Amino acid sequence: MTLYFDHIIHYVNGIASIDFPNHHIKSIQSGKHTELGTYNQLSYIDLHYVEWIDVFDQPLAQSYAQTEEGRLSFANTFKVRDVCEGFKRICLRTNDIHKVKEHLMQFELDVVGPIEISRTKPDGTVINWQLLYLDDDSDLDLPFIIQWGESDEERKSALKAYFHHDLSIEGVTVQVKNIKKTSENWQSWYGLVVLEEDEQYTTLSLNSAHIKKETRTFYKGAYYLFKPNLHKH
Repeated sequence: MTLYFDHIIHYVNGIASIDFPNHHIKSIQSGKHTELGTYNQLSYIDLHYVEWIDVFDQPLAQSYAQTEEGRLSFANTFKVRDVCEGFKRICLRTNDIHKVKEHLMQFELDVVGPIEISRTKPDGTVINWQLLYLDDDSDLDLPFIIQWGESDEERKSALKAYFHHDLSIEGVTVQVKNIKKTSENWQSWYGLVVLEEDEQYTTLSLNSAHIKKETRTFYKGAYYLFKPNLHKH
């Protein structure tokens, strides 16, 4: 079983204006999750991306969070008012979501899904995907799983015009309360590798050919760490 980083959800209060400092990251309009009460913009690095998300219908988000499908979903983050801006969830990609579910069930986790979802784009094309959510007894929202209805090659061909070709994602460092237990669990559940254990904040680390020195940027409640890519000219 192999899982890949797909995207990270960054909640912002007022999604109409994504104006990242120094224009290091630009976003494109995406659409609404009409059943969730949320809407988003996306910043594609390559097939990895940042999903900027906001709530357009708080009662709908609260209602969906109380359903069986929604109780572990990212919409559950917005079941209360006054949610702080910042990174909220990580999504990991798979090519066999049922095999991933079978693997996760052995750990006595609370698992919901796969949930089949589709969205019609303005040009009439339909995007399909499946989601798998999980939870344990901690207060941390766990990474969830996605399987896209198209192959990576098909998605890359359709989305490459939006890629930030000067950026690449190095990794995501997550702030947790019990780092030993969390790192052991995530290695068992997701097959993730622990690279460092002293980060104080949840941080998205990116390499850039245009950055001359390492720069940490705090934007709308989240930390972005830009590092110079010495291998690109």
